[in-house]
Amino acid sequence: MITKALSPAEAYENRMHLIGRITLPVGLILTFLPPLILWLRFGILPPGKSLLEGVVGISSVMIPVSIVEVLTFTPILGSAAMYMSYLTGNISNMKLPSAALAMESAGVLPGTKEGDVASTLAIAGSVFASELIIVLGVLLIAPLSARLQTPALKPAFEQVLPALFGAIGAYYIAKSWKLAAAPLAVALLFGFLPGVPTAISIPLCGLASVLAARFLYRKGLAKA
Repeated sequence: MITKALSPAEAYENRMHLIGRITLPVGLILTFLPPLILWLRFGILPPGKSLLEGVVGISSVMIPVSIVEVLTFTPILGSAAMYMSYLTGNISNMKLPSAALAMESAGVLPGTKEGDVASTLAIAGSVFASELIIVLGVLLIAPLSARLQTPALKPAFEQVLPALFGAIGAYYIAKSWKLAAAPLAVALLFGFLPGVPTAISIPLCGLASVLAARFLYRKGLAKA
């Protein structure tokens, strides 16, 4: 039987998926090691009812959000970058902006081989940078923790995430306001409807974005 020799691109894809399929389960197992050690070594275990309620409550939000993220982020980031992103986290606030800015600086488009290379390199760099910051933060948090917990700084920390996502959103809205109008309108609508879970609002905003982009493209108001 004659086997077809793989091209360098095919060999890279196979190796990348192999590494990703190994590292993600290993990372998942390592995530559960600290609580497992606390349970087996020190006997520390939360009440079963509270544990179940917490798992169900978080899963009901994160499962649909994660599915939407995979469907919307993969065409932008590419396969290798997605493996690294889900292994290290901080996708929306760090990995996605890093990849988008890298592709824009390199003059390449998402969904292309060149875009995948730029995205992979950018996210790899962001992983090293974030890990360095985390290590420094862990080393410095002890002497600074008392000062950071002062009541005067509490309002500032409550605005960190809104400021971060606002800055990221403003960049993309200014870049393509026509495409941003529909998801922004849906998001503002949910803002006036208290109690709507993110498991519903995020998928609907994504759906509105896709439908609006398709409509604008068919009308010649947006480029591919």
